Amino acid sequence: MATIGKALVIGAGIGGLTTAAGLLRQGIEAEVFEARPSPGRLLSGGGFMLWHNAFLSLRRIGLDQAVAADSVRMRFHEFRSDTGKRLARWKLDGPTEKCEAPACALRRSSLHKVLTEAVGDHRIRLGARMTGYTQDADGVTAHFADGSTARGDVLIGADGLRSTVRATMRRGFEPPPRYAGYTAWQAITRLPGESLVPTGTFFNLWGKGGLRFLYCRLNENEVYWDAITSDRAAARIDTVQHTRGAALAAAYDQWPDPVGRIIASTEEEAILPVAIHDRPPGGGWSQGRVVLIGDAAHPMTLNLSQGAGQAIESGVVLADMLGRGERAAVPETLRRFEAARRERSADMVSTSWRIGTLGLVHSALLSRLRDLMMYAFFDSVAKGQSYGLMLDGRLERAPLPVAAGRSGLGAG
Repeated sequence: MATIGKALVIGAGIGGLTTAAGLLRQGIEAEVFEARPSPGRLLSGGGFMLWHNAFLSLRRIGLDQAVAADSVRMRFHEFRSDTGKRLARWKLDGPTEKCEAPACALRRSSLHKVLTEAVGDHRIRLGARMTGYTQDADGVTAHFADGSTARGDVLIGADGLRSTVRATMRRGFEPPPRYAGYTAWQAITRLPGESLVPTGTFFNLWGKGGLRFLYCRLNENEVYWDAITSDRAAARIDTVQHTRGAALAAAYDQWPDPVGRIIASTEEEAILPVAIHDRPPGGGWSQGRVVLIGDAAHPMTLNLSQGAGQAIESGVVLADMLGRGERAAVPETLRRFEAARRERSADMVSTSWRIGTLGLVHSALLSRLRDLMMYAFFDSVAKGQSYGLMLDGRLERAPLPVAAGRSGLGAG
């Protein structure tokens, strides 16, 4: 059997590096090409949640302990209104013990560091902007802006929401990403104090006027937060006359403590506004020896905290399937990968989109009705549905790579 010798991975984000780490574990040489020119740019970004399913996937490539060691284990997910009323509180210890994998909060840069070390700096080529590819029966060639080329048995497009690989696959025609109607203002701030923001709880606040606010502690000194503003709410946030921090402080001035103090403690340059997009499910991910993963294939909104988790899942599954495939059968392997991942990712995209529409409510009456619905159903029905989607058994049933061992939870 002629096994796959080399894979070209376009994009050194979470999906691309996870795939490369998985391929190397399978004995397949992987070279990663990243358009950004410096490692510092790759390690930038805020914080986020990695749920149990992401750690189950990381375990399959031997990286769960390393990621957990630089994370904070979440024990509760608490939903509140903008008056401070608790709407629901999910206890996460039970699911953590059941699936033997934690839910954690961490810096994006921490995950990137673990993945980069697993792949090796010498396999990551920075400042390599891909302009297109060509393929034939024996392999695929990537073309770069500096005139260089690279050849491999398979090309994996992990280059994000506005993927060059995706655009090339679709011959230059692709509808734009779908805008969700809101912006996430993301930041990490220095804010010690367990009484103010206790370790181990992810707070998820829903308000009227198209406003939401998320926050959790990353370590004893730092807090990650997300202010989510609908377009109607953002229209009143004046960052021309005021700083971002001052404008957000005014928008959230009636919200309960510690929202105001979190915003006030944050340095201006740390606040990054991100317009939220996804793509509706549909369209192919593979063409011959070329395949898409992560945001290039199935970008989703932030409402399930599954964007990174699904990129990790896809990367691990793809590496596993390629590791068990033949070089001549790469196109068929990629089609089977797409078939295996399509339904699950589509469910994530659609569910995350629907949750996001709840935050677009502006009137006090509709916000009150939404809060009553959350109070009545989120501790039971919504939690069950969320975990049913997250831990649907597919990861547990998937075969482990031959070289993979099983590790424990790690310390948060």
